[in-house]
Amino acid sequence: MTGTGSCVYGIFKDKQSAKAAYQKLKKQYQTYICSSYNSSKELKI
Repeated sequence: MTGTGSCVYGIFKDKQSAKAAYQKLKKQYQTYICSSYNSSKELKI
């Protein structure tokens, strides 16, 4: 999952909390925000 380097990830209750953590961490670390996608909610078969 992390390739050749270290990785730390967090799971947040809402997008606002994730963005707050991102703002703090990006000053010292290479930082990304990712979100999941559930295609079953989009497609109604």
